[in-house]
Amino acid sequence: MSVSQNRIVYTLNHTTNSGKINIEMEFDTLKANFIKLVIPRSGPGTYDLTNYLAFVSDVNGYSTSGKTLKGLIGDGSYFIFEEKDEMLNKISYEVDVKKMELDLLGAFASSKMREDYLGILGYSVFGFIEGYQKNGIILKINTNKNWPIFSTLRPAIDRNKGVDTYEVDNFDILADAQFLLGNEVQVYQVKESKIPLFVAAYAETPISVEEIGRRGLLSLNGLEDYFGYIPMPHYTMCYEFLKPLSEHHSYGFSMEHLNSMTASLNISNAIKEYDENARIGGIVHHMGHSWLPLRSYGTGYRPFEWQTAPIIETIWLNEGFIWYVSFYNVLGFKRILNFFNSTIDEAPEYIQDKSLKDLSILGSTQYSMDFRIGKNLFSRGALLAHDLDVLIQKETKGVKSFKDAILGLLKWTEVNKRAFEYNEIESIMSKSTSVDLSKVWNKWQKPIRN
Repeated sequence: MSVSQNRIVYTLNHTTNSGKINIEMEFDTLKANFIKLVIPRSGPGTYDLTNYLAFVSDVNGYSTSGKTLKGLIGDGSYFIFEEKDEMLNKISYEVDVKKMELDLLGAFASSKMREDYLGILGYSVFGFIEGYQKNGIILKINTNKNWPIFSTLRPAIDRNKGVDTYEVDNFDILADAQFLLGNEVQVYQVKESKIPLFVAAYAETPISVEEIGRRGLLSLNGLEDYFGYIPMPHYTMCYEFLKPLSEHHSYGFSMEHLNSMTASLNISNAIKEYDENARIGGIVHHMGHSWLPLRSYGTGYRPFEWQTAPIIETIWLNEGFIWYVSFYNVLGFKRILNFFNSTIDEAPEYIQDKSLKDLSILGSTQYSMDFRIGKNLFSRGALLAHDLDVLIQKETKGVKSFKDAILGLLKWTEVNKRAFEYNEIESIMSKSTSVDLSKVWNKWQKPIRN
């Protein structure tokens, strides 16, 4: 496949007997010593640093003169090619997926390779040429000729086998996507949904994709009732129910993506049958992120700095506002406020002594490393949202609520097409609700221990 219109052509080659995958990138000719092949070290919403470069090997650049240049590790998360006089138009490298899953103890961060299954988390395997993240991309996947291929980029019940091709506008979209390959992948579409809603799952125990889909539909309908609209063109719930690789591996954290969510769970948490009283808070929460922060966000969240874990001052907003929307409003679980308050009251001094912004900065790389940081961030953010809600409803006699504040943020981002600055947040919400929210805002910016 040739490169056209400055698009970069990626090819993912997978052989079922190997624990590795091969990635090829073809592009318009570039001078070798100008190229940096960047391997991501983070992803939106991970609030963590992950050394994906440790699983990349056999990096080669191919010149127009027929030479093969070895990639050398630079002084960051990237590879370089030193020969000044060579022009490259192709790069290839290998990713050891088996080693990735063994070494990364948090299942949410890793791609997976099991018998009859390959699960790809975009940013864990795809690199990019620095400066070319905005170029259009063609992705071609080659795998076992009998293996169906599913992707969140173009979800469908009917899947191509062995080979498939996708076109995306830029690297961010490619990195955000998931790919589930193999005969053990179950795909189910929820017919009653207002948008195409899919379940794509790999399980090492019996499961019910229909029940997962039912819970997803309840979640989507609840969020639509709250926000008044659905921004996603389609949505996929990607689930893995896995036998733990070791007692040190952890399963349970889920991740949000623009039009999907991923959940890597222990088989003991398998969803096997209809449960009228099933807890759907996790689905509502991660699906809710498709509104905020994935479509309305502060500086640092987007444009995303793939080479590091960016400093984000608004994790409390990203997480806390959606905790409040999902649990307190959509699910009507009013007692969640007790949990938020007790989390703050029981926090260690080093957390209580930090302002909201400073705690978010700390959480940019350590959100789940010491989960007291993460819990205090979303608890403070949720209680700020609640106090705003009470004030807005009081001042407008119930005509407006916190929903109008969050819709104001979403509308502002849609109009301005950029991240909001920290000092813009309160004014955006005050304007959208016609209520002066500065007093409540200022109260929650301070450390808990004054």
